[in-house]
Amino acid sequence: MICKECGAYNPDHATFCKVCAANLKGETAPEQPAAPVEEQQPTRRFSRPSWVAPEQSERVREPEPKPEPDQEPEKAPEAVETPASEPVQEEPEEDTEVLLFARNSSRRKPVAQEEPEESDKEPAPAEESAEEDSIYNDEEALENSDESFEYEPTPPKRKQQKKKNNTLFTVLLIAIIVVIVGIIVVIAGIFLKDQLGCSKKSNDPGKQGTTAVDNPGTGDPVETASTEPGTAATQAPEKTDLDAKNAQLLEYRDENNADFIAITVVVPAKSTLTIEFPHQDDYKFVNEEERDMQRKVKIPVEVFYLNTPLEDSEVTFTPSITITGADGSSYSVNCPSFTRTFPKLNITVTAPVADENGVIMAPESNTVTIEATIDDPAAEVTINGVGTVVYQGGKIMQDFSFPAGATEDDEETITIVATKNDCVSDTKEITIHAYKFIPEEMKLEVKTDALRADKSGKLTVTGTTLPGATLTATSDNSTNVLCGSVNVDNDGNFSFQITMDPSFYGMSVITLDAVKEGAESGSTKFTVTKSFEDKNAFVKYYNKTKTYIEIPKNVKIDELLANQAQYATSSYGIRITATVVEAIEIDGEVIVKMTLNKSGETVYVRNFSGKWSPGENVGGKYNIYCNFTGTYSDTGCAEFIGWFAKKA
Repeated sequence: MICKECGAYNPDHATFCKVCAANLKGETAPEQPAAPVEEQQPTRRFSRPSWVAPEQSERVREPEPKPEPDQEPEKAPEAVETPASEPVQEEPEEDTEVLLFARNSSRRKPVAQEEPEESDKEPAPAEESAEEDSIYNDEEALENSDESFEYEPTPPKRKQQKKKNNTLFTVLLIAIIVVIVGIIVVIAGIFLKDQLGCSKKSNDPGKQGTTAVDNPGTGDPVETASTEPGTAATQAPEKTDLDAKNAQLLEYRDENNADFIAITVVVPAKSTLTIEFPHQDDYKFVNEEERDMQRKVKIPVEVFYLNTPLEDSEVTFTPSITITGADGSSYSVNCPSFTRTFPKLNITVTAPVADENGVIMAPESNTVTIEATIDDPAAEVTINGVGTVVYQGGKIMQDFSFPAGATEDDEETITIVATKNDCVSDTKEITIHAYKFIPEEMKLEVKTDALRADKSGKLTVTGTTLPGATLTATSDNSTNVLCGSVNVDNDGNFSFQITMDPSFYGMSVITLDAVKEGAESGSTKFTVTKSFEDKNAFVKYYNKTKTYIEIPKNVKIDELLANQAQYATSSYGIRITATVVEAIEIDGEVIVKMTLNKSGETVYVRNFSGKWSPGENVGGKYNIYCNFTGTYSDTGCAEFIGWFAKKA
């Protein structure tokens, strides 16, 4: 339908012109109650959607009709303005950070729920009214039309509301994060300010409490905070009255556990301060002012170290300080000393090892391997003045050889020295003897508890010697006593058999010799016997040969001693009557000291009787049936072998 007033095209069902609002039908429709929007069933769609583009909506609203004179002009709804042009209302001061952040967030509406209450009452109706006016321009005409209806899709409005809520939540979350980050930054700034305050303070030597550190020889000194040694520098020492001839020295340890000294000295006007250092440029400070200045210099103690190997662990240092005037004259400033304790190196020799006599002997090759350990692998080690390699863990290994032609009487002293700058040196000396052949000591032991032959005249001798040794046994009576060959097993146990003539009675001395390559020769002697069955058999045997004698009845002691070659054999059977004085045990044998009853002479009897216990019968008188063997030891007394003992 075309409007007669403005010529605009309108839908056929429209009552008023959408451009100029003129009545298209020329009559007023009867008022009818409008049905709720949600109860109407749309059949046709003529209205433009409410999410129409902004520029199209603006074009539709441009030809709005002028208000009647007696009507107040309608206020344009503020809620439909675009977010980009809508001014943001200032919130209370405590929310400033959040709002400022919202202003910087374009394309969002973070303040939709933060406006005053009046602007929150009718946001939705205002927006709907604006959209309806922009389409029909006459709300009454739309309500009075039987055929007209309005279909307002709700999904876009719900999406827009959800978008607004999400936007507000996002802005608040970001604002909270910004606040937390700001708090962290502030706290970190305060902490860093405290930690770095020492470098931000003044370097004016006249000011106290500064903590900047001088590098001697490269910059001006400053007042430094200091404490006692072993603690962090936190407070400046109290000022003391100093003159130009004396200095103050304070030792302390900083927060990095480094040792420093602080030297405070008075520098007269127009004078130069010089502190001498052993291994670097001296420190100088020129006082160009017309007044005396008190100067404090913080110096690491290492600059005074000697940088050489030390002999003593404790070293005292006295800083050398000089004041030079403008006229060239100078004088030394008295400065206190400080002492430092330095570590001591330690060498441990592990090879070669001395024997039980404390002697170190080279092997047959006359080459010895020297092994040692130094507790500081960074130390320098020399052996007899020649540098050697220090391996990982401080181990040292080097061979030493005797010169060709060295004899067993040659020896050499090996000197090992470990040195390191600013450490106490250590020295170890070992004496090595050239190779000398020392034979192994021979072992030769005979079991003497069964050296009596049986009735057949045979017995077995056993004992121990060195494995691999060769043993030979011989008898002093080779006519009547024969020794067999000696067998030695791998463990050094030996055995051999002795055979006596059936007609032989008495004793025989057996000599056992042992030899082995690389070992000393060995020899031992022992006595084997062949006894009669009893004393009657003894007497009967010697009476038969007419060699039975009684002392001193038939022969006196002096005659025996004077004719030992004749009587000192088993050819004569002898009886003595004597009293037991003492029983002496030597090498498993019991030797009885006795006194002859008639003459009072002292004699010694080696007891071979298995039934006589002389030690238990001291003072008893006995008839001893025996053989003469010669002189006992160095006493000059006669010695006998006793076979049988009967109480006298």
